[in-house]
Amino acid sequence: MNIKLIEFTIKSLQRNFVKKIAVIFVFTFLVFLLVSVLSISSSIKKVLEICVNELPELIIQKMSGGRQTLIPTDRIYDIIDIAGISNVQERIWGYYYFKNENVNFTLVGIDFDLQYYKTHYNDIINFYSSKIDSTNTAFIITGEGINKLLEKNFYKNYFVFDKVTGGKLESIILGTFKSESNLETNDVILMPQNYVREIFGISENLSTDIVVQIPNPSETEIVKQKLQNMFPDCRIVSRNDIESSYQNIFDYKTGIFLALFLTAFVSFFILIYDKASGLSKEDQREIGILKAVGWQTENILQMKFLEGILISIFSFFLGTGLALFYVFNLQAPLLRNLFTGVSNLKPQFQLLPTIDFNVLFLIFILTVPVYILATLIPSWRAAIIDADEVLR
Repeated sequence: MNIKLIEFTIKSLQRNFVKKIAVIFVFTFLVFLLVSVLSISSSIKKVLEICVNELPELIIQKMSGGRQTLIPTDRIYDIIDIAGISNVQERIWGYYYFKNENVNFTLVGIDFDLQYYKTHYNDIINFYSSKIDSTNTAFIITGEGINKLLEKNFYKNYFVFDKVTGGKLESIILGTFKSESNLETNDVILMPQNYVREIFGISENLSTDIVVQIPNPSETEIVKQKLQNMFPDCRIVSRNDIESSYQNIFDYKTGIFLALFLTAFVSFFILIYDKASGLSKEDQREIGILKAVGWQTENILQMKFLEGILISIFSFFLGTGLALFYVFNLQAPLLRNLFTGVSNLKPQFQLLPTIDFNVLFLIFILTVPVYILATLIPSWRAAIIDADEVLR
């Protein structure tokens, strides 16, 4: 393919750019939608994967009347004797409603003298250890999202909690923290366990739930069954159960979107079929003139092939670039809410940049070659006819 042919093709596209806008728009929009939806899905899955990896192997929740209730902490002594378990911890936590913003904070009680089962919580404790040791009053360490809300409501140095038993608890704000995924930490407040018990009215012999760490993952199901037999009034939730639940939710929602976008694909293929079924009079006239001035069939096909490549590649990368900017820079307004739902009570989180090149390649294969073929076929039909007949 010589340089003059490329220059002629580019000038031809420049002359007929307005006529190609509709095709470029539809092509770009289709790629934009597909890449956006699949990127949102991949990013949310990555965020959830980070959160799930921080979870303990088993969580023991006491149930009463189908609802979770407080569990006696003395059960820890029975659990720790089971073979295969390396650590058992009580958890004191709950949701605190902040009516000024109509949101829930997740209040987590920490024993700052012990190692927690979450690595990034231990990093936070170590980072603030000097401040914690020198503090004699109630304090909190907040996630970034909480800190912004408190500052917005003029709580820059302290916050006052309403206790469920009446009265108030004033806590100084020791600092803030963030993690790789703010889905888990954005709405979290860490504070000493005894103050969380005071706010939620939880006595010393009870806890919200109990977490169990098991070093060997192959023993998880065996230990789970033992715990279920030992405590029939409890629900034993494994990390795999939570991961499967999340996976099913997002696979289901992604499936719905893909089904909807099949409609868009069908519309795109109808457009392609219409294009492949024949050329416009202007295109036929152009081919006739080219043949009249001495162009061969192969020269015309090379020009149309190059034209198809330029339009499809430009549209594909334009759609992909816009989609990635929309998802990871603008955080996918509207489309993201279709995945996660709209609520002021849910924690906000950032979509982590995640590009699945296999998916991009699949979209490329399903669109670019199809368009190029749809450009070549009618051009070939017109190019093999005599110039006089084409011009007539």
